[in-house]
Formats: sequence, structure tokens, C-alpha cells
Amino acid sequence: MADNDGSTRVDSTNGDQGGRTSAPRTSGTAAGADVTSHMTGNTGRDQFLVDKKHNTSVAAVFALAFGLSALFCALTAILSPAAVVFGIIGIVLGVLGLKMAKRPWVHGRGVAIGGLVTAVLGLLLGAAVLAGATILVNNDQALNRIQTQLDKLRDTAPSSGEIVNQIPGQG
Repeated sequence: MADNDGSTRVDSTNGDQGGRTSAPRTSGTAAGADVTSHMTGNTGRDQFLVDKKHNTSVAAVFALAFGLSALFCALTAILSPAAVVFGIIGIVLGVLGLKMAKRPWVHGRGVAIGGLVTAVLGLLLGAAVLAGATILVNNDQALNRIQTQLDKLRDTAPSSGEIVNQIPGQG
């Protein structure tokens, strides 16, 4: 726009950027002006904020992955030691993910919370299975009862020859 003294200056409200000057005008926009930013009210700084990428926290994503792994391992029972390890790693990464999600342009708070929940569940279930197995193994009376039940099942189970004879059309 033209000042009172006739000189030109950069008009920061019409979308012109890069130090270009605008010619005196009565209405409309200058040639090459960013019409969309002028119409939406976004100027230089605002347009930069709109174009900034929004990223999900990597720690939050890994927290969810380790949490789900811990939960899966705990539910398979035989992998309970791995569930405890994955649960601890998932909790640490979940806390880091929550801290990172507080930064501008970083998302993933919900993912981090999901990772924390699954990691804690996996850790608790894995620890419970390990504690139960430890108690069972260290209890001689319980082991004797289990052995007695297995012997009874083995004695009452039919042999392979008896099973073949029970199949229609065989034997």
C-alpha cells in the first residue's frame, strides 16, 4: 500500500510474503497474492501454524505395541516371564509417550494411555500366573494331588486299539 509520503511498504495482511511490495490499489487483491489465506484470515504466521505437521509420539506407539505384547504373553501363560518384561517396558514407554504428547504438534495421548493400560494389565496377569505357578511348584501336596489325578486319567483312558474298535466300519 502507498503511505502518505508516496513510498510503498509490505502489506502483511493481504497475504503477500517474501518482501514483495504491493502497488497502490482501490479494491481486490494484488496479482500473485495468496487469495485463500486472505479469505480465511490466515496470514504468514498463522499459515505456518496450519501447515505444521501433527505427529504421533513414537514412544506412545511403542508403548501400545509392548502393552499388547505383554497382554498376549500373559494370556498364553507359558510366556508369562516375557509378559512381565514387556509390561515393564510398556509402562516406561507409556509414561514417556504421555510426556511427549504435551509438546506442541505431537499427538498420541490416547495411544499412550492405551499402551499404559495394556502394559499394566499384561504385567499384572503375567505376575499372577508366575506367582501361581511358583506356589504350585513349591507345594508338594498340590503336586501329589495333580500326579494322582493324572495317573487316574491315564488308567481310565482307552487304549488306541479300543478306540479303533469303536469306530464304525473298523475292526
